[in-house]
Amino acid sequence: MKKTYFLTMIFMILMGVKPFLLEAKPSGFAFRYPVKSVRIPVEIQNNIVLVPLRINNSFEMNFILDTGVRTTILTETVVASFLGLDTLTTVKVRGLGEGGAIDAGLATNVSITMPGIVGTGQRLIVLPEGVISYSGLFGKPVYGIIGYEVFRQFVVEINYTQKFIRLHDPFKFKPKKKSVSLPISIQKSKPYVEATLIDYHGEKIKSDWLIDTGASQAISLFTEDLSAPEKSIDAFLGMGLSGGVYGKLGRVQAFSLGEFTFEDVITGFPDTASLNILAESNVWYGNLGAEIISRFHVVFDYPRASIYLRKNSNFRKDFRYNISGIELLTSGEDFDKYVVSYVRPDSPAEEADVQINDEILSINGIDVEKLNIDELYGTLGYKNRKVITLRLKRDGEAFRVRFRLISEI
Repeated sequence: MKKTYFLTMIFMILMGVKPFLLEAKPSGFAFRYPVKSVRIPVEIQNNIVLVPLRINNSFEMNFILDTGVRTTILTETVVASFLGLDTLTTVKVRGLGEGGAIDAGLATNVSITMPGIVGTGQRLIVLPEGVISYSGLFGKPVYGIIGYEVFRQFVVEINYTQKFIRLHDPFKFKPKKKSVSLPISIQKSKPYVEATLIDYHGEKIKSDWLIDTGASQAISLFTEDLSAPEKSIDAFLGMGLSGGVYGKLGRVQAFSLGEFTFEDVITGFPDTASLNILAESNVWYGNLGAEIISRFHVVFDYPRASIYLRKNSNFRKDFRYNISGIELLTSGEDFDKYVVSYVRPDSPAEEADVQINDEILSINGIDVEKLNIDELYGTLGYKNRKVITLRLKRDGEAFRVRFRLISEI
């Protein structure tokens, strides 16, 4: 399993939707042929699922599979002119972050296809250029996000260890006997599950949590009722639609989901300015993200208001964080240039004078052109007391820095 590292993706669109109903005739997405299910190979990076799809018979594009969004979103606006989209109307979208609502385009009657799946009459939100881009985070082209329109139509199975999803016909699907079934509620197109958090004082807090496959972090708290523990660090928690999400990073004693309990869970505590979205809709306690979800073979069954969980090989792994304090963006034609996008205050990297916009040339003697972003983060940030030597370039000059990874939480 990939450890939690770069910008935690927290991306939610507030839009009015009608309650979900299981319909006798499919609308929107359907199987291309009469089958019970379709298996689709996917890429999984930082616990985030990237599905291949085509828009209006385009080339194949990677989209994030995200339970936290209602309408499919195109984030790489540069390709919009090649997709033959209908005349766009303007809609306001808003997400986590310190900014306000954004005017975006809404295209209708869009065709979206995946292997074995056809979707007609779809809606597509087209973000303005420069709002957010995921390609630099993943080190490969990622064009947008898809969510509820798939989950409402199929029973969606995600296999994180074997890297595939399977879309099932809801009328023919039967859960495996060894799966643990938990009830969920679908509110404003998003799935919520009851879970219990034990804070650093030992207090048990039972509440509804948004299941968010598009958030790489284990837990993010969206309430001001629980402050960060004393042993916590200032951190950049991620990039939301409305800007950067800042706050604290710490641990809670435990988090229980049904019969499953996790201890010493890394948790994000966003600050008030990053929670502007909650002023209008504070209906959940926090996000249950992919760092926990990916520890299961999980099936989302919206029609029956259930999820089904089976432990996978990731289940017992420790919860870790990026000790170095460095966040990266990739650039270049082949995404093989690594540039520092953030340095956490008081982190080992800051103490070694690593700065934003420094380009990393090598790590511990290994040329970064030989590493993908997963491998670079894996070397960079998780083994406590490991010594890191970076060769950097700043203002055209190359130099070396050296620091030791010391865990702070």
